[in-house]
Order: sequence, then C-alpha cells, then structure tokens
Amino acid sequence: MMRAKQIAIFGKQRYLMAALLFPWALMGAAAWGQQSTAAPAAPAPVASIPPAPVPKGAVVLDHVVAVINGNVILESDVKEEMGYAVLQPFGVDGARNTPQRALQRLIDRDLILQQMETETAQTVTPPTPEEVQRRISELRGVIPECARYHCETDAGWQEFLQANGLTEKDVEAHWSQRMLILSFIQSRFGSGIRITPAEIADYYNKTLVPQLHDKTAKPPPLAAVSSRIEEILLQQRVSSLLLEWLQSLKSEGSVSILDPAYGRVGSNGSGDDDSASGGQP
Repeated sequence: MMRAKQIAIFGKQRYLMAALLFPWALMGAAAWGQQSTAAPAAPAPVASIPPAPVPKGAVVLDHVVAVINGNVILESDVKEEMGYAVLQPFGVDGARNTPQRALQRLIDRDLILQQMETETAQTVTPPTPEEVQRRISELRGVIPECARYHCETDAGWQEFLQANGLTEKDVEAHWSQRMLILSFIQSRFGSGIRITPAEIADYYNKTLVPQLHDKTAKPPPLAAVSSRIEEILLQQRVSSLLLEWLQSLKSEGSVSILDPAYGRVGSNGSGDDDSASGGQP
C-alpha cells in the first residue's frame, strides 16, 4: 500500500491502495487491460531537483522518486504497485508492467485521492466489507494466472497470494480503495451515462471471451462478470474527461518526478506515451 509522507516532516503515512485509478492512467480506458482511444495530454513540466548525495559506503534501501503536492512516493511504493498488476483480470504483459507506468498510476491515484478529500459535494460511500468480498470472489474467477492455482478454492487462492507476495488483507484494502475511486469517478463524470445490457453482452462476447480463450482460461458466466464489464464500459465513456481533469490537476498543483529514471510527469518513460499508464485503479 502506498506510503505517503509529508515532505516537511518526513513522517510516514500509508494510503489504502487500490483499480487504476483505473487500469487506467490509473485509469485509461478499461480496468481489464483496454487502452484508451483518447489522445494523451501534454505532459506537465517537472521541477528539476537534484538528488541528495549518498555518503560513501552507504547502501540505499529506498528513496523518493516523486512528490505530489507534498506527498512523497518512494521506490518501494512503485515496486508494490507493480506487484498488484497480477490482480488484473486479463493480466498485464510483463513488458508493459514497468516502474515508469506504475509511477504514473500512483501519481494519478494520489491526485484523485487528494481531490476526494476536498470535493465534499462529491462524497461517495465506501464499499462495505461484503461488497469488497463479493468483487474479490468474482476476481478470483477471471485472473488468468489463477487458473493453474484453482483460485476458486480457498486453498488455491491462498497459494496464489503467497506465490505473488500478497495477503488477503493487502488485496482487500487495494480493491476496496479501487472500488471507492471508481464510485467517485462515476459520480463526478458518469452522471447521465447508461450502459445497456446489450452493450455488456457485446463486450463479453467480442472482448472478454476471446481474450480468455487466448490465455486458455475458461470464461466465467456473463452474470458473474456483468457488473465488472459495466464498470469497464463506463470507464471508457468517461476516460477522456478524466484524463483532461488529471492533466489540469497536474498543471495547477505541484507534481515533481525526482528520479530521472522514471521519466516525466505524464510519460511512461518508454517513449510511447500511454494514457492508461499500463495499469488499473
């Protein structure tokens, strides 16, 4: 889970982790690996801050890679975010699950969480533990890597989590925050958008089923994943509005990437700017 540190006092504070923000830029187009068709916004300028010198003989265990309006993102946070990619229903290509994309997801997510604290008019209700468990149960049936662990059983799910360095508590906190962020985005940008049953069925037959067949995974029943598909389609509809809003937050606030290895704000650092930042909320 992302540790946020106030730069003035360097005290430790942990955020609950999420859905990139969407698999989106956080949140690009689809939480299940879809890429947004919206043109990427121009990157915001980055403050040039030289790294502090490392004393001779010292071993660097962790370091600050970005500062978001006073909140710090550590390299360990980036590595942790990369680890959560295994929870994505279609999986994330290892070549695309890069530190640069993971950092962009963390930046976008942090900006959204900060706005959620200030936009009292857009208050959303956190999901109940029962709702989180229901979504995780659905997730266990569509994670490609779960097929060989038989995650439909509790023993198989525990084996999968252990193999990927995760705990049930980690996953619950991550998915709970993801659900909360999606609710906020839907409330802010999705007003008036209606996803029809026909659209859900079309996505299931033309996108979900073929992708799972490619991974030799058995497609879950439509009824079991319809709510997740509805989320994806809603995310596609609001993606361009969200990306425009995030860009304005970056321009109006203070977002600095301190480690040059992570590229610029708004860039995944690999030369092919990706509005989805390679991931999910």
